Amino acid sequence: MPISCAGGAGLGTWSRGTTPVPQRKKPNPLLFDEVMPLHAFVRAVEDGGFSAAARRLGLTPSAVSKQVAHLESRLGARLLQRTTHHVSLTEAGSVFYAHCRRVLAELEDAALSVTALDETPRGLLRIAAPAVLGEVHVGAMAAAFQAAHPEVRVDLDASDRLVDLVEEGFDVAIRIADALEDSTLVVRRLGPEQRVLCASPAYLQRRGTPRTPDALLEHDCLTFKRGHSPMAWRFEGPEGRQSLRVSGPFQSNNNLILRQAVLQGRGIANLPGYLVLDDLRAGTLVTLLPEAPVAGRGIFLVHPHRRLVPAKVRAFTEFCVQAFARFLQPPP
Repeated sequence: MPISCAGGAGLGTWSRGTTPVPQRKKPNPLLFDEVMPLHAFVRAVEDGGFSAAARRLGLTPSAVSKQVAHLESRLGARLLQRTTHHVSLTEAGSVFYAHCRRVLAELEDAALSVTALDETPRGLLRIAAPAVLGEVHVGAMAAAFQAAHPEVRVDLDASDRLVDLVEEGFDVAIRIADALEDSTLVVRRLGPEQRVLCASPAYLQRRGTPRTPDALLEHDCLTFKRGHSPMAWRFEGPEGRQSLRVSGPFQSNNNLILRQAVLQGRGIANLPGYLVLDDLRAGTLVTLLPEAPVAGRGIFLVHPHRRLVPAKVRAFTEFCVQAFARFLQPPP
């Protein structure tokens, strides 16, 4: 029996012969011209106001305000309570905001599904890395990566602050930690942060060579300061892990500065192997206590969870895996 439709395809009353089917309700049309109002609304919520959202979106505050007002008019509900310097969600706004985040994520994935057809890495790649590791190695690696992929533009932030990748718009970060268990991030271990206890030959000739970790308490130790106090040194000895609070006449929150001090014979330092590898090979520094090595952490690359990872992120991840495997060599 033929099926007919009254009132146009997708609307009106469908019938099979003379048996009526309930009329479908026409949805409120939030079409593609609503994408910018959705972005404006989400950014105003997450940035705390129209001015901050405007800076992120490249608009004026009044333009952002008009976009949100347009959205409220279409929905017939107030989404934000406005004050002079701040906005807050209404009850309706809270419900709508949760859905907007998912909708915009789906739209981003849809766009990526098209661009993913082209496997050429391109676009802006924002990288976060620890200050010293960024200066000594990641900067050169990122420059080499950009040279190999000229359609990629690199923005490298080298600092010791812990960035929020999603909120601050970073594509990848390189982190040094004992372990990473953030469920919102994809984690790739690049290798161990091998630590080296070392001193200059001149210092050892003047003060003698320590034979056990406890002997370090009688030596000048150059310590890394995080916050207001130096970090303890941890050793992996035959009897298990040992933590030792050492002290000395020189401390810093920068390992490059500590390397300069140890090269000048100011004491014994606990430094990343990648920072002093050339000094150890040249003999300007000497490894101490090899039978009780200093416990190190891991070096990880992380990026946000996404159903479709951009080609630039996939390419940089593999580039880092190979580059870190080359320079994370055990010290002599």
